[in-house]
Amino acid sequence: MAKALQSNEPKLKEMCEYMVATGGKKIRPAVCILSHLACGGARNKREVINVGAAFEIIHSATLIHDDINDQGELRRGRKALYRQYSISRSIITGDFMFAMGFRLLGRSSSAIVDFVVEASAAMGESEFIQKDFEHTPRVTEADYIEIIRGKTAMPIVAAAKSGAYLSGADHDTIEAIGDYALDVGLAFQIIDDTLDIVGDTEKTGKRIGVDLIEGKPTLPVIYAMRHPVYGDRIRSVFSRDGTSQDDVEEVIGLMKKTDAVERCREKAYGYADRAISYLSVLEDSVYKDALVDLANYVVRRDR
Repeated sequence: MAKALQSNEPKLKEMCEYMVATGGKKIRPAVCILSHLACGGARNKREVINVGAAFEIIHSATLIHDDINDQGELRRGRKALYRQYSISRSIITGDFMFAMGFRLLGRSSSAIVDFVVEASAAMGESEFIQKDFEHTPRVTEADYIEIIRGKTAMPIVAAAKSGAYLSGADHDTIEAIGDYALDVGLAFQIIDDTLDIVGDTEKTGKRIGVDLIEGKPTLPVIYAMRHPVYGDRIRSVFSRDGTSQDDVEEVIGLMKKTDAVERCREKAYGYADRAISYLSVLEDSVYKDALVDLANYVVRRDR
């Protein structure tokens, strides 16, 4: 990825390297490359490696803009890029990374570009929907699933389909891989949202309760707001714009007294199990096993 982000402007190069060096789970390139190999694609194929890198670069660009939009302080255990440098330079860096990611994709098939454009559009639409429901207690589970489908799952779908497409897989196999990736993405985000309530800051790299402070409509909050005893208080705090840290700590304590987190985990496990079922179209291989392991990992992780 570092090679794809070269620039003659030293500060821009430094900021790109800062984002790449922050690590991350690399789910999108992993899904892209594993899907390619599980569908019978050639090992060490330069094109699929470039496409996988492009997905991670584009993802990193979205994180830069997300942190500015949400006023996030930490990203992967370090200061968000705009906190380390400046908002204006960070916006430009995000734009640059988008351009470099799409340049890598432009060297591949137009079908892959279509996958990415569809996912990018879904991301933008879902972010708008999420904004509409911030601090809004009437948000439903169906609204939440629509949001995370576009925001998180669709980019993973695009990565998986791209890898399968580059292997020469047929239409039905590509669609099955896409279905697998969709459910993996949904499971991933649900677990991510539970970690905002019960996670360990040292492991997750971000403060607990950030989503609550920002009024984001996450599934644990949606479930907890329906609790017969604690729901009223949780709804009251969630609906405020400008929640205090004391209120957040109180609500997290109340949420832990409900079954919200357990229900979320059950939901995520259901998606992971269904994701694995879609892999039945593939022949047995170590790469298919790796896709199964990935689906299990996203629901068992603690970071």
